[in-house]
Amino acid sequence: MVALINVESSLPRPLWALVRHLAGQPRKRQRLAEAEAILSPPSLIPEGDKQRTFERAARTAEEFGLVERTEDALTLSAEARAVDGEDIEAFYDLLRQRVLNRVSAEILATDPSQTQGKDLLRSLCWFLTLDSQLTRVTANTFGIEQHNVLAEGLGNPLQNKERWNGFTYWAPALGFADAPLLPSGGARALVPDCTRAVRRTVRQQWRLGTRLGAQEFVDALLYALPVLPGGRFSVALGLKPGLLDVAASLSFALQRGREEGWLILSAPADAGGGVQFSDPRAAGGVGRFTHVEIGAVDDV
Repeated sequence: MVALINVESSLPRPLWALVRHLAGQPRKRQRLAEAEAILSPPSLIPEGDKQRTFERAARTAEEFGLVERTEDALTLSAEARAVDGEDIEAFYDLLRQRVLNRVSAEILATDPSQTQGKDLLRSLCWFLTLDSQLTRVTANTFGIEQHNVLAEGLGNPLQNKERWNGFTYWAPALGFADAPLLPSGGARALVPDCTRAVRRTVRQQWRLGTRLGAQEFVDALLYALPVLPGGRFSVALGLKPGLLDVAASLSFALQRGREEGWLILSAPADAGGGVQFSDPRAAGGVGRFTHVEIGAVDDV
């Protein structure tokens, strides 16, 4: 696979368009030429290369194991068939799993090539070390923000504005970024917000009412989402998670979970230990919780 945030790879939306279309076909299958004609009408990309857009989507979907290609047809894979053709969030869940499980932490940290999505993984690891409430990144600032964050042999996670442009599509689709609450004029901005990835992971891993220890909960999230600070990808790249037990970006997601009710964080007075996280409501801006209960995990 070529680098994911590269002009030769598909963006997430064309992948979704392809999977959604095939999901509505008999046997989840269609002749390649027919799929291309339907998904790439002249009106869709009047001034672009619609054939290459379709081909990139088909190729990337095949490399991710979303579709299987025979000589003249495309068929949804078993995993993609399980996704409701009307549920884009379920599709992004599958896409996130594919992105996060293509390479090992050791390869990510030692192989300087950008293939197999290593470019996107390194970019996410760097981006999520930033503070969700203090930092917004644009095409004009990403170069400064990422300067010298990785080992010299790996180079900057995002090497040019074309890759930044691809990142602005992939990071939000996978649930690791969002637009600022109060947008300003100028270049499109992103803030590191992993709330959606965390919420969807919580929904997949635990039933409503499940109660578990704080460290057990955090460890499970870091295992499932290794690009978060403290996760195995981030650690392998030598990125520092911050001074607290939970980095700023994950702390923001925990705050959102508490406010929205899908996480109940508690710290009984007689309970020792626990996990510290950034919490503007607590004294000194540092909160602590020893236990987590899974609340109503509805999509927000």
